[in-house]
Formats: sequence, C-alpha cells, structure tokens
Amino acid sequence: MATRREFIKWTAASGVGLAVAGRGLLDGRALAATSVAASLTPYLDPMPLLVDNAIDATGGGTVSLTTALITRKLHSQLPPTTLFGYLPGDLQGTGDINASYLGPVIVATGGKNPKLVQVNYFNGLDPNDYLKVFTNAGSSYAQFNPFTDPVTKLAQVRILTHLHGAIVTGHDDGNPFDTPDAYPSGATQTAMYPNEQPAALSWYHDHLLGDTRMNVVAGLAGGYLIRDEFDTGNNPLLPGPIGVYELPMVVQDRQFNPDGSLLYPVAPAATNGPWIGEYFGDVMMVNGKIWPTLTVEPAVYRFRVLNGCNARILNLKITNPNNGATVPMTIVGTEGGLLPVNPVGTNNLVMTSAERFDVICDFRGFAGQTLLMKNGNPPTSVVSTPAPSLTKVMQFTVKSSASPGAPMTIPGPGSLPAIKAVTDLTGLGPPALSGGTNPKVGTRMITLNEVGAGTTAWKLNLNAGPYGGPGAVTETLTWNGVEDWYYVNTTPDTHPMHTHLFSFTVMGRYNFDVKGYVAKYSGSNGVPQLPVSTLTPFLKGGLIAPPPEETGLKETVKANPGQVTVVRATFIPPSTAFVGGQLTPQQYVHHCHIVEHEDNDMMERVQVNP
Repeated sequence: MATRREFIKWTAASGVGLAVAGRGLLDGRALAATSVAASLTPYLDPMPLLVDNAIDATGGGTVSLTTALITRKLHSQLPPTTLFGYLPGDLQGTGDINASYLGPVIVATGGKNPKLVQVNYFNGLDPNDYLKVFTNAGSSYAQFNPFTDPVTKLAQVRILTHLHGAIVTGHDDGNPFDTPDAYPSGATQTAMYPNEQPAALSWYHDHLLGDTRMNVVAGLAGGYLIRDEFDTGNNPLLPGPIGVYELPMVVQDRQFNPDGSLLYPVAPAATNGPWIGEYFGDVMMVNGKIWPTLTVEPAVYRFRVLNGCNARILNLKITNPNNGATVPMTIVGTEGGLLPVNPVGTNNLVMTSAERFDVICDFRGFAGQTLLMKNGNPPTSVVSTPAPSLTKVMQFTVKSSASPGAPMTIPGPGSLPAIKAVTDLTGLGPPALSGGTNPKVGTRMITLNEVGAGTTAWKLNLNAGPYGGPGAVTETLTWNGVEDWYYVNTTPDTHPMHTHLFSFTVMGRYNFDVKGYVAKYSGSNGVPQLPVSTLTPFLKGGLIAPPPEETGLKETVKANPGQVTVVRATFIPPSTAFVGGQLTPQQYVHHCHIVEHEDNDMMERVQVNP
C-alpha cells in the first residue's frame, strides 16, 4: 500500500507524463494527459495590476457581482482557458480575454468610521457549467457535492461567497453551517459588510460545501481592501498610490492541459479517488497570469501578497538570477491589519494557504537589473509539506532611474500604531499550560487528525469527527468571551487553520510527544477533543514565543506537526448581529485552509450565543 507521501508525489505534476482520469474514470478506465508547463516560456506576459477594474465602495453603498463562465488567456503561448469568474453586475469584462480571471478588488472604509457595504452575488453559472471547466467529466466536482439535479442526476454548480477575514453575521459570512444549501443558478446571495475592523487586505472566495476546492481552483476569488484613518492609501509612511507603488499580488499554482483547459488530477478509487489530498500546480501564477513580469523603479514598493494556492506553502524571495543579492523586505502587516508598533525586516515570506503579508520591498539598490521572485521549499525545521518544488514565480525589470516623488523610505521601528486588541489579549497572562490562571480566559482543544492514508477510507478531520456527521463537534462560544484555542497537530503536515468571525493573536507553540499522545488517546477516527490538561505530561518544553511577523492580528495560523499552537481571541459581535438591541446567536465554521482538506473533512461548526 502506498504511503500518503508517495501518493502525493505521483499525483503532483512533474511537467511530463502525468496520468489523470478522463471521462472513463467513472467506469473504471483512465485517459492519459500531459501538463503543458514544460512548453511555456516564463516571463513573457505583464502582471495584471488588479486595480484597473477596482470598485470604489469607500463611501459605502451597494456592489453587484455576477458569477459566470469566462475565457482568459493565462499565458501568451497557451490557448484560452474557460474558468469561473466574478464580474461586475453589468458583466463588463466578460469577453476581455487578456484580463485577469480574478474578481474586481472592492475598496471599503473601516476603522473608527466604517461604511457599510452591501454586496449582491448573483449566480449566473448554469448547473452543469463545471463540465466546461474540468474536462475529466468533472469527476472530482461530483464526489463530495451534495447538490444533484433531479433531472440530469449531475452535480450542480452552486455558489456561497465568503468574505475571508470579515467580522460579520453568520448569514453574511457565506459559510455552510449557516447556509448549507448555498445559492443555485439564478439565485442571489446578499451580504452586509459593516467593515468594523482595521485596514487590511481581505479576499472573497467561494465556500460551497464539498466543492470549495473546485470552485476556487476554477477561479472564484477576488480582493477586498479595507482602508482606515491611518492606512488611508495616502499616508506617506506607506508607499502608494495603489496601482503604482502599492500592488496586490495573488500567488497561485495551477496545472493546464495543452488545449488550455485546467488540469485537476484525480486519484484511483483505491485511495479514495477521485479525491486527491492536495492540489499542487506545476506553473505559478501571479494575479492570474503564468510566470508574469513587472517593471518597477529603483524605489520602495508596497506589495499586498496573498497565498491563494489550494495547498502549497510558499517561501518567496526576490533575488537576482544567480541568487546573489536579495531585495530587502519589511513586513508591516498580516491578515488582521498592520503589525503593532514595529515593522519586521526579512528576506523571505513563508506563507501557508490564505495567509497574507503586507510587505515593503526595497528596489533602490537594483537600478537597471533584472530580478526574479523565486519560491523555495519552506524551512523543514518546523514547517512540513509534501509539495513538489516549484521555483519560478515572476520577473522584475528595474528601471535605471526613479520618477520624481517615488517612495524612497522604509517604515522604521515605532512607526506603526499600537494595537489595543493585541495588548488587551496578551495582557491577560500566559496560556494555562504555562501557568496562566486568569478566569477570563477559557481553553479549547482542536485536534487535527489524518485517518486511513493511502486507502479508500483516507480522510482528515478535526476532533475525530467528520463535518456534520456522527461524532462531529460544534464549538459553542459566548459573545465577548475570551478563549485560548490549542491546535494539536497529530498529522505529518503543516495545516493553515482559519477562523471565521474573529481574528486572534498567536500566543506561541509547544513541542509535544505526538506518538505518545496519539497512543494514549487516539481512536479509530483520531484523537477527540479533550481537556487541555491532558497535554501536560507530553510537553517537551515551555511555550515558544511567536516570531515577530505573528505578533499582530491574524485569522490563519500555521499549525505545525509535532506542535501545539495556541491562539487567543475575543468573540466580538458585529453591529449587524444586534436585532432590536439584542445580540442574536450566529453560526460559523472554522477549518484548515488547504481546501482539499476542508472538503474532506477538516472543518467544524461554530455557534456563538449571547
């Protein structure tokens, strides 16, 4: 029996000879296909800036988006690709074959004077449009999808758009606990975003029960940028303006067939196929183009970087082609907004799926040079992933001189505002496993399990129960309560754990005896949710403080193998959760943001009560 990591290696693309299932998979046969990566020349196409079609909602109001089939040229040497896309309500850009497939960036106002934005998402996709995107008869799309057309008996395309990072009600959140049936063809999802949070880069993407992985890889994602009274877009401390010196960068890996269609490999039935444990591409895309190029000035830039991969952990740096001098980076923010007080200098960005970095890149010393953004394997000291190497990302051509007024300074120590929410949380003392006794801080264990790797029963779960099934756990929280969540990783991989509704601060990590703990407490579905005190005999030392880039507010955290990761949060209600002056219960989910894991079955329900 193949081990899980051996299985991942042969399902991941190598550039040649990849065996994938075609329409014949459904009756036991397999057709051969070959990824096109080896035939594409890198750095031919300009990187889309993503802000040319931005929607200005800084004054509040209503935004309308439509999901539809779109056709895009993702590389000048690749035939056009059919994808799902978010388009403005008037469908402007449907036929713009050279545009990015990513949805319009919505710019909103948060902070002390937030402006409410209503977004209407109309599902303009036909029920079987996935067959036009996934040319292997949509076999993976059909596996976990619970929505079947009563006439054709085929799986249905439905949408459920989640604004990732938003503090909203459960119904506005776009999650399968609150809205399990999602929105079929011809229906409209209406979401109210109060934006009562600091400036940050969020993103909206599909969250369909059982098919998040397929709708996202098909293209359903877009940016949502919140400004506030400090990060106005015009603060001279931070490079701008947007579209010139401030640029979003959505990094994704994908595979393609020679005809331009998406290639999503499938597995044999013997390993719970067509499901694959993770999707790893063999080409890298930035803002919807394969291996693009960008011309910059010898100046200071602000890149808003999002790891939009299904599963790949990135380790990004910008260097010259021979790996000599590396462009200095300064991290000023993460998912929840700017870091508190002090920026963090670095040469590389290690990012799991859905993590974001707000980073200042200094090109001043590279006038006239050609540089490359490269992706390395993440450091194996802690972070663990089965992803095959994929080095090339994009190219930068640095002009010989900068324009008058180009940004030339880097934010220094003490230049960023303090974050009261962080100091309030850390001021409550250490976690219970480190002697914390504050009665205001509750504790909650979340165990990460993998079951039956390499078999027909292969699955993952949280707390030893499948989402919504027998033994499943619904986390019951209290509005304005404070808790430490202990992510206990019993698997061999790093998992990006994402919480809906709330951001948190990372308190730190403990090394622990995984084998001993599993031997004592694991059942047939893994380790269940237990009192946190059960971990004490298995700890291998004290609390390891988070690295500086994790000291702000986050909503996605690296839960590394062999470690217990502790995060702390307050469950603050949005104003829209009040009805008649009273707080109402709300429903959310939390999950691993490797979207293949989320679909099978590393997701759990959350109920928040007054």
